[in-house]
Amino acid sequence: MTILVKLIFLGALGYLLKVRLRTLLAYFQQEEYDGARYVGALQTVRLYDIRASLVILVAFGLMLLNAPAVVLLIAAGALGVIAWMESKYRFKKPLVMTERARRIYLLAGGFLILPFLISFYWIIFAVVAIQLAPFALIAANQALAPFQQRINDKYIVEAREKLARMDPQRIGITGSFGKTTVKHILAEILEGSAPVFYSRGSINTVLGLTRHIRQRLQWSHKYFIAEMGAYGEGSIDRLCDFAQPTLGIVTAVGDAHTERFGSIDAIARAKSELVAYVCGNGGSAVINAEVLRHAPFAALKEKYGAQVITVAAENADVIVNAQPAAGGGWTIGLHWSDGAHGDVSFELPLLGDHNVMNAALAVVLTLHVDPDLLDDLPYFTKAVSQIPHRLQKVESPGAPLILDDAYNANELGFKSAVATLHDLAKERGGRAILVTPGVAELGMEHDAVHARLAETCNEFCDTIYIVNPSRIRSFADGLDRGRVNVIEVASFYEARAKIDVDITAQDVVLYENDLPDLLEEQRFL
Repeated sequence: MTILVKLIFLGALGYLLKVRLRTLLAYFQQEEYDGARYVGALQTVRLYDIRASLVILVAFGLMLLNAPAVVLLIAAGALGVIAWMESKYRFKKPLVMTERARRIYLLAGGFLILPFLISFYWIIFAVVAIQLAPFALIAANQALAPFQQRINDKYIVEAREKLARMDPQRIGITGSFGKTTVKHILAEILEGSAPVFYSRGSINTVLGLTRHIRQRLQWSHKYFIAEMGAYGEGSIDRLCDFAQPTLGIVTAVGDAHTERFGSIDAIARAKSELVAYVCGNGGSAVINAEVLRHAPFAALKEKYGAQVITVAAENADVIVNAQPAAGGGWTIGLHWSDGAHGDVSFELPLLGDHNVMNAALAVVLTLHVDPDLLDDLPYFTKAVSQIPHRLQKVESPGAPLILDDAYNANELGFKSAVATLHDLAKERGGRAILVTPGVAELGMEHDAVHARLAETCNEFCDTIYIVNPSRIRSFADGLDRGRVNVIEVASFYEARAKIDVDITAQDVVLYENDLPDLLEEQRFL
């Protein structure tokens, strides 16, 4: 019997340290090592153990009843099966074992050794250790915080000094949405003037920019574009203090990330920090004129006048008009109200009417920086490449058209993407198929936004796959199932499997907003 107890002990220990702790660390990393948000995820994703704990409790009960040895052997085997099944789980965003993650992992494992040593004599303590695992990660992260901060500070100083030595012209881009797309469009156009450095993907924090500057910034770069994300008021100020931009773009103020900020007013105050910094230091900012309806931006426009350049369809410093082009692109015209430039016309090969403003903002800043690019501008905009996972067309001969909008995270972009889906499906003579888990971090606006999105989808979609419908009940309930074929699924993997059964080459499939594992499906751990 003692040998079997040891087997159960070793099985539980291996399961915890080799499998479960890594699973929990993957979710902790997705929450950016934020302990408070991670605690909230424990309930929503069910990050508490059920199966292994139940096996151990049953084994403990059988031991008290002097059960046959073979029963305990089965219990030990069951732990091995559970560990194997969990290790095979496919994360959409798998754990990246960085040095920081490795330190947290090892220290958390050390914290769990004591209850496991006790379980060697009293096996029920193995359950306690397993249930404590997520809190061990939080405790390890807190214990390592001073050490991690020293490392971060060292790297930040190195990046700031390198940026100062090379001294490219610095441009900051912020907004509730559209930041990454504007960054890519601006970078491609500005390359016509001189080499451009910009962070890859959606990197928009001080630490993210630090890593890219240290690894990639070269003397040849004449422009430095910093995408600036905000997780609260003061975030943009800190990024401006780091990057020291002399030019800026504000794309929009919307309800994306309301959960973090608490209100639209707080979002507006946070995003206005870029304009205040740039203009306060003698630079210029190009903004979507829509943001002037928020008091902080209206005050900055009044204070700095022509330093704040507004762009909109009407009543702005630069007037934008656009016409759809064949295949989903746009022909865009710009008119400067003060006559600073002659009228400009260019083609944009990107899908979605929201990209009209994104391109307009990028072009206006480009011509503000280097007016000599005016004549060549149409050649650069025509060749702008698709931005990965942002209403990206994925085409293959004889196959359905795929629209990859996995990184969209706002109501406006969602509606624009669905309208584009409808138009392209109609053009091809196929079905408009939407796959979506909805939008995240909307706070109090969650139900209202998803109810409005349902109304749009009723008008434009033929089939809708709702991923994890329990999270977006107002969306699921708002769909007209007499007009739209609605299919509820647990994950994107399940949706793709179902779509493959009856898809045709004429159909168009839109994958709208691929949320992280934390928000996609509950797991039975």
